[in-house]
Amino acid sequence: MCSEVTVPIPGILVVDDEPMLLNLLQVVLGRRGFRVWVCNTGQAAVEAYRKHQREICLALLDVCMPGLDGPQTLAALRQVNPCLRCCLMSGFSHYTPEELQGFGVMRLYEKPFQIQSLAEELWQLAGEERRAA
Repeated sequence: MCSEVTVPIPGILVVDDEPMLLNLLQVVLGRRGFRVWVCNTGQAAVEAYRKHQREICLALLDVCMPGLDGPQTLAALRQVNPCLRCCLMSGFSHYTPEELQGFGVMRLYEKPFQIQSLAEELWQLAGEERRAA
């Protein structure tokens, strides 16, 4: 069974091992209107999602991270909620784009990306989730 988001402000879980990018995404997405949870590891993301899953409607995961990579983190998150909507971001990956799309993600963002365009697209995706709930 899928969890539903229970608050009108969309929540997003952002996971990346680059502190500067993580901080930038937290600020920009927060200004765009999201409630933002940031984690620098896949394991921390799974723990945060378990605590806040009813508030988080979307995840944005870096593909290449130490420990759990993006796809492994996504698999662990989907054990908590199989319907979690997710986007991936990557500057370098040993996965092909086709393999990454095969994980059932909504979008794949290649680094470097335009941060404002990313924020706008994520806002639209979150809006689709809230309308469907």
